[in-house]
Amino acid sequence: MSSASNPIPVVVCGRSTAIGKPVSESLLPEVEVIHFIQTNEAAIKELPLLLAGQDPQSTDDNGVGSHQYGRPVRAVIFGRGYGIDDIESFKAACEGVALEPVGWIAGDPAKAPAPGAPPPGPDYFKTASRLTKEAVFKWVESGAGKDEVILY
Repeated sequence: MSSASNPIPVVVCGRSTAIGKPVSESLLPEVEVIHFIQTNEAAIKELPLLLAGQDPQSTDDNGVGSHQYGRPVRAVIFGRGYGIDDIESFKAACEGVALEPVGWIAGDPAKAPAPGAPPPGPDYFKTASRLTKEAVFKWVESGAGKDEVILY
């Protein structure tokens, strides 16, 4: 499903471009981030359009993602700033609009940092990109035939 010349198109939802940009760059060449979303409001508005293969017409260019909207999004990757309840509401808002099944890649709440834990170090993006890429590949290897939430 993926190669350097035909990467898997994904959307990343994250709270910070300081983490989102290097994660997006680290996912290449197998996974291409076409769009980066930072707020719940933007996710509710833009995800249905992106999953339907349309340009979201976002006015917030945060400088992350290729903005190549010509292929359907196959996965949505969420940073740990998004809870499972958020993801379920985004998934519900997109019901029936995706051109192909979508993998919803989310941080496992059981592995979340404890409240008050120090912020991640400067190399956190390497761990985040490795874990999320592994989750995308796990979904692809399972056949990528249905919408489902995959935890990393």
